Amino acid sequence: GDPQVRAHAKYLRSATFGNPHSTNPTSLRSTKEVELVREVVLAFFNASPEEYDVVFTSNATGAIKLVGEAYPFGPKRPFCYLIDNHNSVVGVREIAKAKQASVLVPLIMKPTLEIDPFDLKKKLTTRNPGLFVYPAQSNFTGVQHSLKWIEKAQTLGWTVLLDAAAFVPTNRLDLSRCHPDFVCMSFYKIFGWPTGVGCLIAKKTALAALIRPAFSGGTIDFVSVLGDQYKLTKGASGFEDGTVNFLNLPAVSIGLHYVNQIGIEKIHARV
Repeated sequence: GDPQVRAHAKYLRSATFGNPHSTNPTSLRSTKEVELVREVVLAFFNASPEEYDVVFTSNATGAIKLVGEAYPFGPKRPFCYLIDNHNSVVGVREIAKAKQASVLVPLIMKPTLEIDPFDLKKKLTTRNPGLFVYPAQSNFTGVQHSLKWIEKAQTLGWTVLLDAAAFVPTNRLDLSRCHPDFVCMSFYKIFGWPTGVGCLIAKKTALAALIRPAFSGGTIDFVSVLGDQYKLTKGASGFEDGTVNFLNLPAVSIGLHYVNQIGIEKIHARV
């Protein structure tokens, strides 16, 4: 809304901000702000900073692709997703297939369009565990799928990516009560401004298990061209390609504060 844009404009006029990958005063200011936004995001979703980290992406699709490309698919690590998943999730199927991973698609029930619990349990228990991706709320049908499947799948050894993009604008996602390995979202879907900023909230242990197929500026502490070696930056920064959108990220804090003032429960009740 207008108050958010005004607050963001005031922030942009308040100082000069530089590339957060550098160490000059303007860059250090940006780095401090980026880390502050990570803390605000974790707090909004009640996620422990000891358990979770925040990787900033361009949108939910970018977060899904990040996991899909870095997850170690293979003949013994399949990919499981719903018919009701977003196209960005379905696209990960092609990455999994290229790595010789099997693809599992649980059935949904009519007329509710909810997951068929018997078929899903059958598919999760008859194969080696891999990556299971499903939406907390379908962006197509609006159906909300039970968050209980997170723990059930994890108990069977699966890594769970929860697509929360359509869920979090009108529902409380409490990551102290459910603990998916990964959560993806786009912030504009929650409060409209800014666009072009999303995130992957990831368990630190799950993030460390990903294997990046490549690296780029800002994701490494060291690289040698002739020596053919590199060292990936630890934590979330190692998964953020290039410079994060450091001028727009503070608007995320403003937007989440605005939602907190209104109350997500009130938004849920009215929508």
